[in-house]
Amino acid sequence: MNINDALNKLNTLLPLFERQKLLQNGEVGWHKKILHELSSVGKVPDNVPVTILKKLQENDLVVLENNVVVGAYPFSLRETAHHIFNENIDLYAMCAFDAIAISPLFSINLNIQSHCYLTNEPIEIYQESEKLVRIKPSADIHIGIRWQSTGSCSADSLCMEMIFLKDQETAHAWQGSNNDISVFSLDDAIDFSVRFFKPLL
Repeated sequence: MNINDALNKLNTLLPLFERQKLLQNGEVGWHKKILHELSSVGKVPDNVPVTILKKLQENDLVVLENNVVVGAYPFSLRETAHHIFNENIDLYAMCAFDAIAISPLFSINLNIQSHCYLTNEPIEIYQESEKLVRIKPSADIHIGIRWQSTGSCSADSLCMEMIFLKDQETAHAWQGSNNDISVFSLDDAIDFSVRFFKPLL
């Protein structure tokens, strides 16, 4: 699947930008502030009104627990398989797809620690904005997506099937002949993920 087709498919399943456009200006402002605060200091602003949080949750733009933000795509404050950190933040990404978008989206340096979904081999990526500086085990890392309905919360559905795979051979083994699975090279996946998230900012 090429990137344009994949972008259209993901925007159909998880139309974050379309949902954001339906919000009031103040609600959009709070959503953007939450994302920028997570990228810069690793936490959500303390003074977000609960009514705003509820509205963002209704549109699956944030994930709440007891009216507290525990996730705002692409960030997660709950532990996931995808640890993201630098000198200012120590967080997690919702999924592999989200993890690789954060550095170029917010123009920050970022470490990603994760693992291959199929082999459990450790994966490490260091990004300086749009530049891939270090990649382990190799630059042949792929991102896999098992397409599915998001339900009311993508973090508990589609995000669970957006994964790192250590190389093309492993990616193709995971994909098999399943038409509901797509795999992307790391460079293509970064391009795809940035194009998906950038309109939100």
